[in-house]
Amino acid sequence: MKDSDCTIVNVVINRPLQKKFAYKIEGKAGVECIGSRVEVNFAGSNCIGIITDVNPEINLPVSKIKKAKLLDKTSFISEDIKKVLEFGSAFYQYPLGQCYNVALPKMLRDGKPFAYENIPAIELQSVPDEDALAKIRSQEQLKLIEILKNGTIRRKELRERGFSSQTENALIKKGIAKLINLQTEQKRFTEIELPILKENPPVPNIEQQNAILSITSTNEFGVFLLNGITGSGKTEVYLRVIEEVLKQGKAALVLVPEIALTPQTFNRFYRRFNIPVSSMHSALTDRERLDAYIDMQSGKSGILIGTRTALFTPIPNLGLIIIDEEHDSSFKQSDSFRYHARSLGIIRAKENNCPIILGSATPSLESVYNVKKGIYKKLDLTIRAGGASLPDFQIIDLRNEPLTEGLKTGVSETLEKEIGEETAKGNQVMLFLNRRGYAHHMVCHNCGHVFMCPHCDNLLTVHKGLNRLKCHMCENNIPIPKVCPNCQSDALFEQGFGTEQVSDYLKTRYPDIGIERIDRDVVTTKAQLESRLNRITSGKFQIVIGTQMLAKGHDFPNVTLVGILDIDSSLFSDDFRSLENAAQLLTQVSGRSGRGNKKGRVIIQTHHKDNLLINQLINPECSYLNIAEDLLKTRKNLMLPPYTYQAFILSNSSERITAFSFLNKLHSELISVLNKYSNIAITPVMSDKMEKQQNRYHFHMLVTCLSRKTLNMFLTEVRNIVAEQSLSQDLRFAIEVDPIIMC
Repeated sequence: MKDSDCTIVNVVINRPLQKKFAYKIEGKAGVECIGSRVEVNFAGSNCIGIITDVNPEINLPVSKIKKAKLLDKTSFISEDIKKVLEFGSAFYQYPLGQCYNVALPKMLRDGKPFAYENIPAIELQSVPDEDALAKIRSQEQLKLIEILKNGTIRRKELRERGFSSQTENALIKKGIAKLINLQTEQKRFTEIELPILKENPPVPNIEQQNAILSITSTNEFGVFLLNGITGSGKTEVYLRVIEEVLKQGKAALVLVPEIALTPQTFNRFYRRFNIPVSSMHSALTDRERLDAYIDMQSGKSGILIGTRTALFTPIPNLGLIIIDEEHDSSFKQSDSFRYHARSLGIIRAKENNCPIILGSATPSLESVYNVKKGIYKKLDLTIRAGGASLPDFQIIDLRNEPLTEGLKTGVSETLEKEIGEETAKGNQVMLFLNRRGYAHHMVCHNCGHVFMCPHCDNLLTVHKGLNRLKCHMCENNIPIPKVCPNCQSDALFEQGFGTEQVSDYLKTRYPDIGIERIDRDVVTTKAQLESRLNRITSGKFQIVIGTQMLAKGHDFPNVTLVGILDIDSSLFSDDFRSLENAAQLLTQVSGRSGRGNKKGRVIIQTHHKDNLLINQLINPECSYLNIAEDLLKTRKNLMLPPYTYQAFILSNSSERITAFSFLNKLHSELISVLNKYSNIAITPVMSDKMEKQQNRYHFHMLVTCLSRKTLNMFLTEVRNIVAEQSLSQDLRFAIEVDPIIMC
């Protein structure tokens, strides 16, 4: 192409470089191309870049500039997304090109067209008569027929609502339903000629009504902290506010933790609205994620439910953002673009001048602090839905318990009796232990050898059912050995207990009672989780044992007793967030009890009966917010976040000396420039808690500052200093702003 027939553009690419690169594209292009993808040759390989500027000032002759192939005539990335990513790049000190790489669906990152392909859906071929229905024994098939009477449904949606492909295929085989391609011209959700609601919602209580009015009465940006105790009906508030937003022709974005994306969650939205709902989460294929992205960008869907990356989906006329369980750590990305969806969600809401709701029964201390400062408005829900009462608490002092076989596996004699009495009444019991596996680790009694992962500084967990010792860091595993590799003794024994051992013990004690276990060892897919949750809800299992997977919003009306087996491991940690995390987790778990008409109880086992946090948790006059206020006072006295701001400067390498020496040299350079910045402190280079992880050695420096602006300026200088250095390919460098897990 002639130089006069081309346009010079600046492009960012998926490389760890804080730079823009000039390329030329064929034809004359304007600002409509900003945000479009181009295929470029960079350092000898083809990759996908994003146009950030058109006709920039350059010092090179046009003939010297490389060509780029324009993939999109106009950008599908909305202006608010561009601004959020630009902010995120500067705030989290991460290259803009790599931020775009995280934000785009994989198929778009790979250069695939921004277009639909085949969208598999199911519709009724004929409505079966009463005789035909009487011959169908499967309740799932009958339920699916009822849903299909309302119209065509994508197979993806049916999977999210808990229907298996076998159920769908059975109806297709019988000629009742047929498979179609939904890649037909679909209407925008604002053009659908149906009422917004499918069903009449329940009447909100006075607190819910107050929250709904407070949020819907504003037509501008505002951050609302919906502080609702477990079972108080936060989701109903969300649905009501979404309804008002849809009436205005605007769309809603709902972010939830990955673990909360169950059919129970999706069904509440699908049952309530005639408006199409899209979703984005890890269980979807790359094609389904792109379809959902197009659905929202084109205005065909009015509601998007997803995990943190759904935040970057373009949504025209966005009228509401909801972040449910806003305290959950899964909203913070732990590698690459280390953003927090809550922080960037607020930025996006501000760009769209719309409200954002942060919902939680146990708000993060940062959110409680922002309420105190008047930045967020707090709305309280203190009444449990359906008139259910809060559970009673009881402490079992383990020091007074006999050292029985049960206690060695986590269940004291007193708790065992309570379990027996509760199940004899026909009620359900939930036991919580945030440690999967059979035993914490294995030891040789003869020489004291402890079995460690060869790739990580981590103990190998005993998984007896699998006959494996497994590393929960890198998933390396070996068969359980018969003899010690150090002294050849066969005197090997397990120490500590996990959910598998508790389950095995209770099965011997209660052989006639159904016992269900829920943890990541036995539940690896959402379908498996839903299947087990359904078995619990149906009453097939009276005892449920699980990890934090049980803490997230599941509703079990027949659970009257919750047992917390090991609170002590959460009480003592060198991570200043540990007490906050313990209070959140235990409050959430306790909320699983007494959600129906029956009174609930929570039993806490501990060797530290006088611990302040435990006694605050069991005090009916002390709420989670009271605990949060006390924890904030401690943070203020120690000058810890949110009263200060922190960042990690990180490095790792397969060679220990390489990772350490790099940071140590950088530390010396930073000390020499530190006098330019006020109220800032930096630690010496330290090993991470787990220095060796997956055969790489990890080190860090912690930076603490009184000013957010000063911290950002300092980190920018750190990044610039590193950018001028020639780093070995094996060395990895990163900055993590506002870390929530201490290295």
